Amino acid sequence: MMDVRCAFADYPDVSLHYEVSGRGARSLVLIHELAGTRESFDRVVPMLAADFRNLRADQRGAGLSEKVRAPFCLDDMVADTHRLLQTAGLEPPVYVAGIASGAAIAAALALRYPGEVAALVLCAPSLGTNPDRRRYLLERSETARRAGMRAIVDMVFEKTYPQYDRGDPEVYAEHRARFLAIDPVCYAHANRMLADVVLEPSLGRIECPCLLLAGRHDQMRPPDQVERYAGLFRRAEVTLIDSGHIMVVQAPAAVARAMRTFFLKQ
Repeated sequence: MMDVRCAFADYPDVSLHYEVSGRGARSLVLIHELAGTRESFDRVVPMLAADFRNLRADQRGAGLSEKVRAPFCLDDMVADTHRLLQTAGLEPPVYVAGIASGAAIAAALALRYPGEVAALVLCAPSLGTNPDRRRYLLERSETARRAGMRAIVDMVFEKTYPQYDRGDPEVYAEHRARFLAIDPVCYAHANRMLADVVLEPSLGRIECPCLLLAGRHDQMRPPDQVERYAGLFRRAEVTLIDSGHIMVVQAPAAVARAMRTFFLKQ
């Protein structure tokens, strides 16, 4: 049986819900996507429990964490992650994995605390935004804020979880239901945060080894874009996963296998 501890960390500016599980000797932080919660990794974590002590949390505005009304930025998300590490008692260096916008938080964490991150796995990473993408994120956030998540769910899932790549219908239905349960105001804040991410010029300063996972069917972050990102790191490799954009949900076994193999050889 996997050891699991769930708790709330009430900081002066935000309350965050987190979970620590697993019995391994190495510490691993898992950072979910913009429209996700810690449950995005539900089918990944059990496959890592024997080798890692896993920390995953609901980001501010997501899941069971506080639904803030003040805008936030990437620096806030990095600060939240770092203090949760301390609260949960995970000693550095730690291994860090993130998906999509969570990969941006993971990379920024490695930039701010280089001596505390042993290695990174970045799944379908969102590390920068061109003008068209920025406009899309801002328009999407405004629609959600004004009309709710149901107003955008079909548009978003057409790219992130298309009909031909839905696999297990129960997994898809659960993921869609979690999306619809998102607080629209916090979702808008998160979109604006992502629209302002500009990490490409700094990626060459990341000292630890990095694995970038690309989804073979990913329309949001296609493999050629992930390959381009990899060229900006000092030490990076790319693995292709037979999945769409939300690979930790759509292909959890392949993602867990890639993470485990990469992290254990560092």
